[in-house]
Amino acid sequence: MFRTASLGVMATAALIWGAVDIVGVSFDAILGYLWQSLLGVLLLVLLSLPVGMVLGWIRRRRQD
Repeated sequence: MFRTASLGVMATAALIWGAVDIVGVSFDAILGYLWQSLLGVLLLVLLSLPVGMVLGWIRRRRQD
């Protein structure tokens, strides 16, 4: 999972870096966008964790 996530972040960084070369966005803005993207992914993971735990609990309860 860590490899997939890190490859996704690196691919996003490469796309943003390419856009910077064409459009001319500052490096500070790029770092801000990458930081926001990383925080968004972490937020989604943290929000989905309790939902996944509840669904797993329901599934185990039905199997008993």
